[in-house]
Amino acid sequence: MKRRNFIWLLTAGAGGVAAGGYVFFENFESLVRKILIKDTSSLNISAAEIDKYLLASRKNKSLVNGLPFPNQQLLKWHYYLDNPLFSLPYNTKYTVDRSRIVGDFLLATDFFNNKMDTKKPVKYIDVYDPYQKPCSNPFSNLFYPDA
Repeated sequence: MKRRNFIWLLTAGAGGVAAGGYVFFENFESLVRKILIKDTSSLNISAAEIDKYLLASRKNKSLVNGLPFPNQQLLKWHYYLDNPLFSLPYNTKYTVDRSRIVGDFLLATDFFNNKMDTKKPVKYIDVYDPYQKPCSNPFSNLFYPDA
């Protein structure tokens, strides 16, 4: 092996290790923020409302911070390596966890109380907990009398 090829392989390997380290040590809340911004891009949500939700979920230890470490790592790796050519193992688990995060965020806002109107600005209310508000049902016919 020539010295030039060895140095090129060494540089490529170091770059791969650095990228893997970045994904492994990235703050999970920043990843959740990216997921929420990407998945709710069609809604009228400001970044400040997402930050309010993340702050409240940090205090309440809700779903975002309640995910076990392996699930957090699974979300990170799938988020960065997701592509249309091939799927990583546990793709269904990734989809379920990502949907739970977005659903938990939307239940914590007034999106469903506003009859899912995408033109209205979505405001954060409080972390959704069915045990704290057992009678609150955002899918009730009281909110959707025309349906």
